[in-house]
Amino acid sequence: MIRSLRQTSAALGAGLLLAGLSAPFAPAAMAEVLVRAQGRCKLMSGGYEAFNGHCTFKHKKAGNTDAYVVKLDDGTDFNFSGPGVQALSVQTYAGVRNVKHKAQADHEVFSWNDGEARRLSVRLDQVQNPDVRFDDAPQKADAGSLLGAAVGALIGGLITGKPVTTTEPAREGAPVSDLQSLVGARGGQAEGTLTSKGYTYRGGTKLADSSFTYWEQPSTNNCVTIRTTDGRYQSITYTKRSDCN
Repeated sequence: MIRSLRQTSAALGAGLLLAGLSAPFAPAAMAEVLVRAQGRCKLMSGGYEAFNGHCTFKHKKAGNTDAYVVKLDDGTDFNFSGPGVQALSVQTYAGVRNVKHKAQADHEVFSWNDGEARRLSVRLDQVQNPDVRFDDAPQKADAGSLLGAAVGALIGGLITGKPVTTTEPAREGAPVSDLQSLVGARGGQAEGTLTSKGYTYRGGTKLADSSFTYWEQPSTNNCVTIRTTDGRYQSITYTKRSDCN
């Protein structure tokens, strides 16, 4: 009986997002993958456990739209997209539904209702380099594993922009994961967030219609550059350390 209920619920879950990955998010070729990770997920559907096992997590960005894509090991895909983590929606057979996000001590929860209450819990175990190439060295492809309570802080940082304690590859031009929530913000308003996270201003320069400021990342001492155009942050990426000297 339990097996039957799980199979039925899983089938319902699999049908939730048949068109979810194609709308309303931009085509995959235009979307930048900011975060890629392996983890564990639990899907509750109408009060029943529809899935409990391995899953993958991606944070993708295209323009001003963020998407948090979760793929369960049974093939079910969930695409929660919107301008921010507190303004997400999901495409279901019942139409577009608002999604509520909540950060727990060691995992994240996405919940919505499409006629049945759905609740997807996500816990990350291993974060990977989102921009790996086939011929890269193995150590470049893996940013390391975190277990237990540290994972809760990790996924919270990836999704909400809070500081994280992991070390990601400081490859020149790569996006800085814990600052991507500031892209599109007004520079004067966002600087307070940078300093509260421990970043130290190291100077700036101007090129054409954009200005570039350099910030030293806490703990790692990596150098981060922020490109500002028309008063708003356009990109936040790693740059060579000498730019912060």
